[in-house]
Amino acid sequence: MAINRKTGMRKLVLFMSLIIFASCASEKVPPNSPLTPSEIQKLRDAKHVEDIFSKESEIQLATSEECDIALITDMEIDAKGNYIVADGWQRRKVLIFGPDGKFLKELGKQGQGRGEYLTPVSIDINSKNEILVADHLANTIHFYDEDYNFIRSIICEPYIYHFIHVNSRDQIFMYSGPIFLFRKGTYNTIRQYDDQGKTIRSFAPLPEEVLDVIFSTPQDGMTIDRNDFIYEMNPLYYTIRKFTPEGDLVKFFTRKTSFLKIFTKKRIAPETISGPYYLDKGLILAQMSEDLEIYDTEGNFMARKLPFSSQIIGTHEDCLLIQGSEESKKPEERPNPKIIWLKLKI
Repeated sequence: MAINRKTGMRKLVLFMSLIIFASCASEKVPPNSPLTPSEIQKLRDAKHVEDIFSKESEIQLATSEECDIALITDMEIDAKGNYIVADGWQRRKVLIFGPDGKFLKELGKQGQGRGEYLTPVSIDINSKNEILVADHLANTIHFYDEDYNFIRSIICEPYIYHFIHVNSRDQIFMYSGPIFLFRKGTYNTIRQYDDQGKTIRSFAPLPEEVLDVIFSTPQDGMTIDRNDFIYEMNPLYYTIRKFTPEGDLVKFFTRKTSFLKIFTKKRIAPETISGPYYLDKGLILAQMSEDLEIYDTEGNFMARKLPFSSQIIGTHEDCLLIQGSEESKKPEERPNPKIIWLKLKI
């Protein structure tokens, strides 16, 4: 009996070793990666964010009582290099700052008239350089031209989601991933709307695992790459799903699960995460509370658990944009936000 136990243990150790070896071997040559072998190696060797990103610039936004920012809910950079900043929940404004951070003007204004909004939570820019502002409470998307003049509004049917995204074909998608605490149930987290605001299709169902969480967050969980593939990740469940523009699931990918998680039946509660974020090099980023993890667009794991606690507010080409703050001279003063550019250097 003792011999059988020893033999069984040897077989188990051998089996686990083979799995680990196969896993490591598969990571050496990822299939269909958009990256070169040298780029992949630099990412895999990275221990810190500074190993693959360098600080390119730091832009202080010149806020004042006229253009105060409490919480950046979304931000885009237009063709002129200006920062279009939405504070949709607290100040309920969309503000425009120049490339040097100087305040230029407010885009539209609060109200319920033409080009006016109630909660401008999210923004995006289409191929015509038009700025789209999603007004959640008014169930409306407003369009402004590249010179910041109001063009038109559309009312979303049956209702609007939280965060707006436009692909290279100017197709409009919106994401919403919170849990409805008083009527728990799954629903599709992504909707596509036509140019009149009517829903064309919906997809990316809310993961059932998220329903066990006792809190929720209205946080963006979607990005679109240059080929119009859509990547979705719920803020409370760490699995990235890749979809075609037509809503068909291509694949899903996530961090590899440890053996301890495989052999335990105890459910592990998800942690709040942010992302996914897309870089033109062909990378998808996901951030936990203190870590950054990087995949390529084919789902191959490139870099894991890079220490990173800064607040990501967006990406632009191959740059990661994070939010910093200047030091307040007085405790009661709100520090002005600044935009820090981290450029990919692989």
